[in-house]
Amino acid sequence: MTTAPQLSVRPATPVPDDAYVVPKHLTTSTTGRGPRVGDMVWDLRPFVARTARKNAVCHFSGFADDIAIRTAKEYLYSRFRRGIPASYLSVSTVKPMKITWAAQELARVRNAMHDLRGIGTLRLSAVTREDLAALLDQWKKGPLSTAASLVTTMKQLAAHRAFLHSDGLDVHPWPGRTAAAVVGKEPRPDENSTDRIPEKIMGPLLRAAVFYVTIASRDICAARAEIEALQEAARRRPYSMGGAKEAAFSSFVAQRRAAGRGLPALPLEAVSRRPGAAVVDGVVQSPNVTLIELMIGGYARIDHLVAQAAAELGFEEGGLDTPMSPWPESDRPWRPRLDPTTVNRETEYLRTACWIVIAYLSGLRDDEVRLLGRECAFTETGDDGRIRYKLRGRVYKNRKISGDEAEWVVLDIVHQAVDVLLDLHDDPDHLFGYWGTDITGYQLFGSVPYRLGRFRDHANELFSTEAGLFIPNDTSGIEVYDTPDAPGSESSLGDDVQNGPHGLAEEEPDPAGVPWSFDTRQFRRSLAWHIAHQPFGVVAGARQYQHARIVMFEGYAGTSDSGFAEEVAANDAVARLDYLEDIYRDWNDGGASSGGAAERVSAEFERIRRELGDLPGVVSSPARLRTMLQHLTKTLHPGVLNDCFYQAATAVCRKRAKALGRPVPLHNMCLHCPNARRSAVHLPRLTTARDQALTVLDLPKKQREVLPRLQVITLTDYATELDELIQSITTDATKGGAKPA
Repeated sequence: MTTAPQLSVRPATPVPDDAYVVPKHLTTSTTGRGPRVGDMVWDLRPFVARTARKNAVCHFSGFADDIAIRTAKEYLYSRFRRGIPASYLSVSTVKPMKITWAAQELARVRNAMHDLRGIGTLRLSAVTREDLAALLDQWKKGPLSTAASLVTTMKQLAAHRAFLHSDGLDVHPWPGRTAAAVVGKEPRPDENSTDRIPEKIMGPLLRAAVFYVTIASRDICAARAEIEALQEAARRRPYSMGGAKEAAFSSFVAQRRAAGRGLPALPLEAVSRRPGAAVVDGVVQSPNVTLIELMIGGYARIDHLVAQAAAELGFEEGGLDTPMSPWPESDRPWRPRLDPTTVNRETEYLRTACWIVIAYLSGLRDDEVRLLGRECAFTETGDDGRIRYKLRGRVYKNRKISGDEAEWVVLDIVHQAVDVLLDLHDDPDHLFGYWGTDITGYQLFGSVPYRLGRFRDHANELFSTEAGLFIPNDTSGIEVYDTPDAPGSESSLGDDVQNGPHGLAEEEPDPAGVPWSFDTRQFRRSLAWHIAHQPFGVVAGARQYQHARIVMFEGYAGTSDSGFAEEVAANDAVARLDYLEDIYRDWNDGGASSGGAAERVSAEFERIRRELGDLPGVVSSPARLRTMLQHLTKTLHPGVLNDCFYQAATAVCRKRAKALGRPVPLHNMCLHCPNARRSAVHLPRLTTARDQALTVLDLPKKQREVLPRLQVITLTDYATELDELIQSITTDATKGGAKPA
């Protein structure tokens, strides 16, 4: 019979109250040494990045007594300095806790001690296994992820027992099991589970963001400059003489009358200031007196003059003189003219647009984007002579507290977004830092998910048409209702199935869908997925994802520490397996194939089908199918006119590639290669290539005679060859596909 291992009971040396909390190697002359252990508030903000400062203050209130407070302090002090395995792990894989996690870990310790008191256990040293079981039952009533975090904290409290002088656990909590296993949480899937933004949503969102960066930014910056000029003119206005106010206002009204414009109207958001004011076509029928006073030189108390002019001129939205550029899809101004209130709001939207462009077209994480410095953008000329646009920043995930330097290869539009932010902001340290108020000083762009939602709604307000929303809603939640009468569907099983857990009928999703809920991680995830899958969607108008792959992914050449290339590679592997599964299903449904590798691949598919017990046209176990197809992804290289199942011994392109110094395979040499395979997916592409060759051959005789004779011969042979390949796929649907049972 064996017993659970007991924790070391050697007494720990007490940590003195005047000891510094932050390890010395994390401090600098600028930060100082920071708080001391005896302080009731540990302010760690000087030692962390600006994006993490919101949660970098530890408040030791809320504990039951001084012993609990002292235990929590000693625990965090030890976590900052030691990496101790909480389970049977290698010590080399455990590192000291980052101080960015201090406030969150302190909250978990506080919750754990509070819950222990709730079951009658006042000290950690008095905890028994029965207490742990009762705690676990209580925690599992909430989210399993929260329960797993609390279990991890209990394990860490036990691991650091030797360094807790006041109190500590005397038992190993749940030894030999991970926190996820303890709470019954399912293991994390191999594939990244972060939602990908659908292209129908990402496309218009990016279009709006690029428009803001390239066109709307000029209007917004011009309006900001106009307001600054008006404010400066008002400050310099000499002492007003009699009649100066009336003369200035009369001149202003005359200019408006000549231009056919109305008086600046009160912003719609401020309509509550004028109770009873009518709103006609979105324009408040009340003057923006503050703006009018500014535009006539700062003269005040002009209400009686404005009332007379309003009856003649009416009102217009905005009021500033800066014109708005046309929206390319309608050739009409992208919005009405601006006023100081809407200028501030549009500036916020412009910041969000810059974040979208930089984050999505670079692969940077949110904190990496917002912590970019003012000198982050630079260019380099590659070995191929092309100019590469780059960003220089720091990576913080799984790195030291100060991060590691890294570079990203980006598109030129990203540099344009950087230039816009440089014009908007004057923070000396960070690109996304800007002056707030005299109280807040410089502040960092934050609350990004909230701002993304506001930008989505604003883009829909500006650019939607009668045909529908500019950025469509997410309708994935209503797909289950698309075929209500299908066998096995809820409606075909009776009304009882559609009732909720309490017998109440559940409300069907809104057929119009719901607005997509944006999260910062989705942008990096979506870009990596799109590059790996290489769809032919459009990025920023003329730029394609394929272009982004060449410039951004291949441009890294293994030199970047950002980790984005590895993330794309992981998605690339998933994409190949998805594509290979489609090939198998096409073959299993009787689809034809041709090429040197067709027979070899069909034989492998036949073996897999026998082991799976599939019937033609039926896949019995999709999960097992993907597992059994996995080995083929190592040799599969999808192509436009054929796929290559590369084998070096028979590859036609190997010798040529070696002489040219290029990587294999070379897809332009695959037409007669033993490694090539073609199926129905290549048929439209082969047809397009054949038709393009025939377009040249079908030119009028005089135009064709201008072409070199060898070119005509080559094109003729090429078209004939493509005809044969097309014929080999279309002649017999069962020749290359699965044999009928």
